[in-house]
Amino acid sequence: MAGELQRPGDAALLEDMRRALLAEFGAQAFYRQLAPRVTHAELRSVLQRLHADEEAQIARLRAVMRELGLEPATRSRRRRVLAWALAAASPLTGRRLVLRICSEAETTASRWYAQFHEYLAAVGEHELAKSCAEMSAFKLRRAHALQAWLDLPRRSDL
Repeated sequence: MAGELQRPGDAALLEDMRRALLAEFGAQAFYRQLAPRVTHAELRSVLQRLHADEEAQIARLRAVMRELGLEPATRSRRRRVLAWALAAASPLTGRRLVLRICSEAETTASRWYAQFHEYLAAVGEHELAKSCAEMSAFKLRRAHALQAWLDLPRRSDL
């Protein structure tokens, strides 16, 4: 593909990847904002790890996008501001609800990457498809890590 949009689905793929990148920026910012607001030390550690791990996911997605001919964004101020607002509101909305939203967002992103994988494999971009499959698995593991906290009995120290 290398920068040339030739197939009807290519433009949609690139736009979906751009949106996925913005979502990754938001996730990274959100985990950074939420971690210090959580009282449970182990959950705070999980959120800090999710924040740190997000850097590699963003780098990997940006590399795929560059291979496809895009110059991906390096950050999103809007996503940082929205992440701050959501984290600041978490005591009012309840952290359990916020964790549920995060878990569902990670699951959704996993599906996006799986779709990117399927499309890229179908058009013969096997290395890029493999990278997307790995990103999908990464997001699914994160969703499961968050879901584990939701499966615990209600806690007041989240």
